[in-house]
Amino acid sequence: MKLLIKPRSQAGFSLVEVTLAVAIAALAIITLLGLLPQGLDMARKTSMMINDSNILEQITHDMENASFDLLPTATTKKYYNDQGREVAQDATDLAYVVEIEPQQVVALPKAEKTQPYMRRMVIKIAATSSPSFVFAPLNSNTTSPYVTFNQLIAKTR
Repeated sequence: MKLLIKPRSQAGFSLVEVTLAVAIAALAIITLLGLLPQGLDMARKTSMMINDSNILEQITHDMENASFDLLPTATTKKYYNDQGREVAQDATDLAYVVEIEPQQVVALPKAEKTQPYMRRMVIKIAATSSPSFVFAPLNSNTTSPYVTFNQLIAKTR
């Protein structure tokens, strides 16, 4: 009588090889997941910088195109949405509060007198949905809740 036992083929992976491959894949995935929070934080900061730049460009463009008499002479607030478009103070999509503080006296370095047709604007942009946000002076050891820009507006007319 003949036994019909077929010999086993060695075509598959062993348990040790499969375990090692899974461990290497898990290590790679864990490493990539560790980088995810930093990537998301960098994307958020970049988005805020782009919005700040768009808002600053829009305000500066409006001031450069206005006549000198129409430039703000007192501190004013403006409100913007997350797309950088100006909105009303009570808008539901309010994302940025901007304070424009004009400096009345502007003197150039090595100039004998102040410049009557030049105005320095201090523009502060805060990423907040609160229209009553207060732009308080900062201590040197605290992080700033807003970004400050200085813009010089010069007119010859």
